[in-house]
Amino acid sequence: MQKKSSTLGQSPARKATVKPVVKPLLSAGPVLNQDLQNSIPYLIARAGVRMGQSFTRELRKFDMTLTEWRVCSSLCHTPHQRLSEVALNTSTEPSTLSRVVDGLLQRGLLIRDRSEGDARALALCLTPEGINITQRLIPIAQLYERVSLNGFSSAQADQLRDMLKLLYDNMAPLDHAS
Repeated sequence: MQKKSSTLGQSPARKATVKPVVKPLLSAGPVLNQDLQNSIPYLIARAGVRMGQSFTRELRKFDMTLTEWRVCSSLCHTPHQRLSEVALNTSTEPSTLSRVVDGLLQRGLLIRDRSEGDARALALCLTPEGINITQRLIPIAQLYERVSLNGFSSAQADQLRDMLKLLYDNMAPLDHAS
């Protein structure tokens, strides 16, 4: 009698959750070691947390959180964004973003108006007070960026920005794999 394959005994639900590994994604790039202290995700998170915590101390003087700053900064750079665009541009979960936006609306820093591209959709804009606070914070944010880039040449800073954007984009296939 022939043995049954172990996959035959699995339930259909279990089979549906198993995703094939995309080998080209896993085989590309440099060989990675398992040392946490040298892991790219760890180093990026560590640097980001330290930078965020430092800047958050400045934001408290303006009664603003880091997520609120990101929303205001994004809207200052590109006004009239829909909530989904702000979520993408700030890397904020929609449920969290919704609460943050509600708070900024209540404080009079944001307004909702009709989207320029679709009159049926609502877009977010900074109010004059929101613009004022954001513009007062921009030089402080720029100072924190300059301090964090101390020892980098302009070319290295540009290269770092490009590499971080590429790292972000490279993760897209794995977002859909799970």
